[in-house]
Amino acid sequence: MEQRESHRAIRFNLTPEPCSHGIFKGYVRLDRINSAARNNPSQKFKALVQQFTIENLRQAFRSLDGSKAVGIDQITKDHYAKNLEVNLMSLADRIARGGWRPQPSREVLIPKASGGTRPLAIGCLEDKIVQQLGAKILEAIYDDSFHRHSFGFRPKRNTHQAIARLYKVVQERSEHCVVVEMDLEKFFNSMDHEKLIEILSVRIEDHHFLRLIRRMLRNSILTEEGEIRQNERGTPQGSPISPILANIYLDACLDSWFQQNWGQKAQMVRYADDAVFVFTDMNKAAEFKISLASRFEKFKLKINDDKSGIMNFNSKSPEAEIQFLGFHLYWGKKSLDSSKKLLKVKTSPKKLGKSIEAFSEWIKTARNRLTLDKIWEQTAQKLRGHYSYYGLIYNRQKLSYFYFTIVGTLFKWLNRRSQKKSYTWDGFAKRLRYKPLPKPSEAALIDITSGIVPELKRKMKSRMRKSRTYGSERSPGLSPVFT
Repeated sequence: MEQRESHRAIRFNLTPEPCSHGIFKGYVRLDRINSAARNNPSQKFKALVQQFTIENLRQAFRSLDGSKAVGIDQITKDHYAKNLEVNLMSLADRIARGGWRPQPSREVLIPKASGGTRPLAIGCLEDKIVQQLGAKILEAIYDDSFHRHSFGFRPKRNTHQAIARLYKVVQERSEHCVVVEMDLEKFFNSMDHEKLIEILSVRIEDHHFLRLIRRMLRNSILTEEGEIRQNERGTPQGSPISPILANIYLDACLDSWFQQNWGQKAQMVRYADDAVFVFTDMNKAAEFKISLASRFEKFKLKINDDKSGIMNFNSKSPEAEIQFLGFHLYWGKKSLDSSKKLLKVKTSPKKLGKSIEAFSEWIKTARNRLTLDKIWEQTAQKLRGHYSYYGLIYNRQKLSYFYFTIVGTLFKWLNRRSQKKSYTWDGFAKRLRYKPLPKPSEAALIDITSGIVPELKRKMKSRMRKSRTYGSERSPGLSPVFT
């Protein structure tokens, strides 16, 4: 009898194995929560705070980017890892007792391309761990219920897929296309806390977990002037949990409402707070635009009139170009000697100018600080980064313009490293021949005309082991980088 009881105790005390694959790889039980949420969209979840275990906190710690800016406590990922298990045990205990509270986030103002600044909140590392795990729990519950054409901040989805979907929707309605563009004014800073908690309460009945979310939302912010400001509205950008909270808020505010009331009359493509609605009738589109503004008022949101509007976008007489995620969709000639129109994509002129300006500012400071080889290497990285985002079919001309402008800017500022010219153009061109900078390749451009973009098209294959070990796969007895 005693032996049977001991076996039973051992069986129930075993820690469940972490998920071995998928978006919840390394986390314990989150795949089960995701499966339950997917099978029953109306299911309510309790005891979610129990998922803040040491195992899950450890995985959340591992998933954080150690190169990001540090919070007010100046603790880096490497420093926290020196005593990782003790730190995580203390953190898990505080969360279980209800004693965890985030430290103030450090505010950083980032200049926006359209002017003004965007406030980012840089949290402390321990707060980021809790926020990261909270985001994963919410993702397990909500992601599968989101609108299928919502692409922002979701696993296995990206901007290229959003552009491809919009391209297909417009192409299918080329002769009778009416577009409503929507952009929300200061969306992340405008979300109402009580409304968000009310939305979460529909599927989450764990008041301890909701209390954690409320504390994350109301976390105070240390401004650049050194003042402590209480956060009464919105979710600070830069927080790991902000993207999923934004999607939950917009799904309740916009996506579900649109699908129920307008889904048979139009198509929607949304990426975070940028959305495009495609109609075939101007009257319906105008009616929708009015009701959309009214809908947002109920959720205390405001449309940005400068980036929102309604227009005819048919192939015969388009009124303007669609602006979406740094691209412009426009009707261009199918060929030089043809009058037929073809839907094309190009880099937004404003974004292209900002990218060139950013490179100019960088080379001005880097020319005397870095070696020539290092400057060459980082310039190649910047070119490849630009191509990886803007490298869509029909955009070859803008990519080539970017390449030649960057090469000209590089030559100009390398010659100003001292009073004496460092290069003649012949010498610079010779270096370009022997150590060429990457050019845009037609074969590498992403084809969006089918409306489908492979999710892992740009992901590089690593020659290292998946378990993050040192050395090659054949090297025996290796230990992981992080434990």
